[in-house]
Amino acid sequence: MSDGRAPFAVLGLGNELFTDEGLGVQAAFEVGDALLDDVEILDGGTLGLALLPEIEGRTGLLVLDAMVAEGSSPGDIVVLGPEELVRPRMLLMSAHQVGIAETLGAASLLGTSPRLLAAVGMVPYSLETGYGLSPAALERLPGMVSEALAILERWKVEESVDA
Repeated sequence: MSDGRAPFAVLGLGNELFTDEGLGVQAAFEVGDALLDDVEILDGGTLGLALLPEIEGRTGLLVLDAMVAEGSSPGDIVVLGPEELVRPRMLLMSAHQVGIAETLGAASLLGTSPRLLAAVGMVPYSLETGYGLSPAALERLPGMVSEALAILERWKVEESVDA
């Protein structure tokens, strides 16, 4: 990228004060532990539209969050493609749920949206007030991180073939 930023961003979303609502942020930090080249880890918290400058112009954006999906159970890993991720009123469970769809829509209107887009989430076990993930979510977190790393690796391979 010409602006010096990494072409790929991993955006962890969630409110860490509501136990498993912080899944996305924790997963993003663990993806960051892999020390991947060309990948920037972002703690998006619950910022919504304020994230626009961070995501626009990236080659790829991978969103990590606590999610629910029809027929899902706590601990299930959910993967969303670009179509589901930009759909208004998707089934993200937190205060930023409309914000990320609006942010991606704004980037699209500006012509600065990432070319590659996906989300990985986990259905939370608990949304109780309290800092830190539930023991059950902590146990399943490596599966969410592995799915995120696989998507990033696939994107990097696609980019090297396209170059």
